[in-house]
Amino acid sequence: MPVDDRTRLDLHRTLENTLGAEGADALMAHLPPVTWDQVATKDDLDKLATRAEMQVGFAELRGEMQALRADFVEASNRQLKWLITFAAAWTSLLVTAVRLIP
Repeated sequence: MPVDDRTRLDLHRTLENTLGAEGADALMAHLPPVTWDQVATKDDLDKLATRAEMQVGFAELRGEMQALRADFVEASNRQLKWLITFAAAWTSLLVTAVRLIP
């Protein structure tokens, strides 16, 4: 049975008649403000903590992957520049050699 505000008020009045105002207030203060199926358990909190840890881990992994990608792009660019320079030098040597042949 879901407990709504009206049910809580009725319970408080009954307790007040039985225990007095202070007793009723003290007992009602120990009831959850929502139904029991809405109360978080330790398992719920553990799942949230695990999820948060996973999100942090994935964020760190994304950062590492971006750094690796940047390193890869830099290395690829260096290699491409070297290949272009090598091809240009080799072409110059071949052109010079061909010109020297009578």
